[in-house]
Amino acid sequence: MKKDMSSENAGTKKFADSGGVNTRETAGSENTGRNEFLKPYHLKIHALSPIHIGSGDKITKKEYIYLPWDGTVIVSDIGKLYDFVCRRGRRQQYMDYMLKNSRDELGGWFRDQGFQKKDYTQCQRYRMDAGDAFQCERNARPKEILCFVKDAYGLPYVPGSSIKGMLRTALLAWEIIHEEENFSRIRRDIQRNSGERARRDQCLSRETSALEETAFHTLNRNEKRVQDAVNCNLAGLIVSDSDPIGLDRLTLSQKIDYTLDGKEKPLPVLRETLMPGTDIRFKITIDSSFCPYTIENILDALDEFQKICYTYFYSRFKRGSRAEGTVWLGGGCGFLSKTVLYPMFGKGAVEVADGIFRNTLGKNYEVHKHTKDKSLGVAPHVCKCTRYQGKLYDMGMGRIEVI
Repeated sequence: MKKDMSSENAGTKKFADSGGVNTRETAGSENTGRNEFLKPYHLKIHALSPIHIGSGDKITKKEYIYLPWDGTVIVSDIGKLYDFVCRRGRRQQYMDYMLKNSRDELGGWFRDQGFQKKDYTQCQRYRMDAGDAFQCERNARPKEILCFVKDAYGLPYVPGSSIKGMLRTALLAWEIIHEEENFSRIRRDIQRNSGERARRDQCLSRETSALEETAFHTLNRNEKRVQDAVNCNLAGLIVSDSDPIGLDRLTLSQKIDYTLDGKEKPLPVLRETLMPGTDIRFKITIDSSFCPYTIENILDALDEFQKICYTYFYSRFKRGSRAEGTVWLGGGCGFLSKTVLYPMFGKGAVEVADGIFRNTLGKNYEVHKHTKDKSLGVAPHVCKCTRYQGKLYDMGMGRIEVI
């Protein structure tokens, strides 16, 4: 995956000389009639386990009804629900229920008011598979649902920004591994500063910016401010949002911490996820006039990052996959899939991660038992999993391919 900087610069010059518009065509390819520098590719990620892309919205226990007899969950439409209870003369009872600090779930309140099963569907916004989310002990039952991102028509989709973030992490890891000398100073800074007290959103922020600037800010469009976004060559890596995905592909997944000795700890966190077997289809366009990476480079970087994830983390739990094309996408995958500590430090990443956890988590450092990380030789010391149809899955695993 060696980058040809001379061709990159030449391409940039051609682009600049044409005033930013190139009308030359590439015969015999999909680029016919388009800028010859634009290389479009259609890809898909096949979900190998539940995948969650969070919207930031939550559905409280007073907004959904679990139907155990058919293993589904009805998410209510608040407007329809209010209109329904008013027509049934239960307005005041509903207001009392919503305003008081009640532990009752919406389904329980419906039953208490004498409503029938057929009444539930009159208030629904959508219905989805409940998965294995309500199979655990009562004290581990989730109280709210973290929503999957949806489009204006209410259909789930994966934003291009989420996919590009995954690609960016893999490409950064590749640069760190193959251009090691360029990152030696930053590596020392991270080792030295990882133990400094900081908020989570500020921890190693300067060092993280320096990593990205060294790896990607190569265009020299603003030589006085290297950190300026106009210098970033990944501006030429354009990732579309995915095609809409049917609501029938949504299920519910409970967060499970899986330990090195094979124990499962269900936690009261419930997410809307895509079922295993779902295809996420999207498009990547590479502007080769200033993005130095080809589609082959990107797939190679993803594979190399995955091998590191497997070697230093998942293999310790006897989980993950060795297969080429494996990627980790979305929320709930854990700390490892979002950082480049293992590509940068190898086994030494445990020490650095421990310093980060110790100085950003406060009391939760001990509550979450990160004191064990160094002695166990892996950080974090749990693998993020979930269950679907009785099987334990790693969260967020997929297989990427060009189609």
